[in-house]
Amino acid sequence: MPTPVRRPWPHRRTVRPVPEAGPLVAMIGGGQADRTGREHLFRRLHEAGIRVLAVDRSAPAAWQRPYLAGHKWVPGMTAATLSQVVAAHPEPVNGVICWEDRHFAAAAAVADRLRLPGFGRTAATASRDRAVTRTLLESSGCTVPRSALAVDLAEAEEAARTLGYPVVLKPRLKTTGFPARLAEDHGRLITGFAATAGAASATLGGRRGVLVEQRLDGQEIVAICLTTGGVTQLVSIVRTMVEFTPSAADLGHLVDAADPLLDDQTIRHAANVSLRALGVQDGASQVSMRLTPAGPCVMAVNAGLHDLVTRLVYLATGADLATAETMIACGAPLTVTPQRHHRVAAVTYLSAPAPGKVSRLELGAQLSDHVGRAAWLERLVLDVAPGSAVDPSPDGHTARIGLAVVTGRNRRECHERLDRLRRALKVTVVAVDGSTPPAMSVSGSR
Repeated sequence: MPTPVRRPWPHRRTVRPVPEAGPLVAMIGGGQADRTGREHLFRRLHEAGIRVLAVDRSAPAAWQRPYLAGHKWVPGMTAATLSQVVAAHPEPVNGVICWEDRHFAAAAAVADRLRLPGFGRTAATASRDRAVTRTLLESSGCTVPRSALAVDLAEAEEAARTLGYPVVLKPRLKTTGFPARLAEDHGRLITGFAATAGAASATLGGRRGVLVEQRLDGQEIVAICLTTGGVTQLVSIVRTMVEFTPSAADLGHLVDAADPLLDDQTIRHAANVSLRALGVQDGASQVSMRLTPAGPCVMAVNAGLHDLVTRLVYLATGADLATAETMIACGAPLTVTPQRHHRVAAVTYLSAPAPGKVSRLELGAQLSDHVGRAAWLERLVLDVAPGSAVDPSPDGHTARIGLAVVTGRNRRECHERLDRLRRALKVTVVAVDGSTPPAMSVSGSR
């Protein structure tokens, strides 16, 4: 049996020297970020000649140091403290960037205080609060799901009766690890509301509540946008797969350089109106939509970029979003131009079939010969080995055990390659009660 595979990403391990000094940007947070999803972003900035000053309360990870021009320690990640530290740096900082959701609002406030281009503090704060986002979108004429904010179970029950089952329950504040939950009946509403409200209560502060939302059918997409001076350009479309079991599990994402949705004017209009509604000034955004029979319905607006999605966009279109976003933060005009060639990239997340202990991990011969050599297998990461414990994550799902990234000339070829992984990769887990569920296979986003 082959051992779990880790391929370096990007494939070159060495950091090439930059010939001349470029702009200096302050990066807020991210000192202990995961190398798997983040290193390619640092590499893109480094190779573009952009110097990064890390500003965080934790020291940068060892792998980050070759990409940094320096590090500033701060005692607390407040806007006032961060602004003071950045302003006191001997060399003037040209821009402020942030790749951490939890620090994005603070980073936007730092840019505002230092009179540098930025997302806008109000927009960054509003994008994290689902209730505020929904109010702003509705007032601007965006099509959004019908919903109600419930601060207790009685209000949630009333909202569900009005909207009709099934309904989706979401914490008011977007917080990593607290996904949406599906309530198909009153019993699931009770348990789902308790889990959603309880899990998020520690992070909400004075903004209590759970958003009770109608369940919509249709393809879920994310419009990746770049904005300069309030003017937005749609750069890429990400097709995503989400499964409720009973909470939302992100199964994967796919980017097609020639996606016909890029020419859909209703999607472009919805993205532009959404970002104007929040008051986005400069930076990158992700506008989540559901493609319903009546047209696109805006589900959420997320500030900044997602690590793996950024990589998929680069693999499929050649668009360097990390550098483009950073140069916008430095006041440069938008220069990214995605290519409309036949190229598709997809990431699929791997999870164990049940909690327990991994008894067998098998990588079939038809795949093992390709690992490390196949250009289409951009990355395969397995975080478990025989004997590893697999525990449920806080959101109720069995923890992810890895991911795979593939590329192809079209979506069909990508899916065929994901099917190849599905046939070859098997993980068997012995459950707590001693039973052996069926072996896991890779799930792909279609």
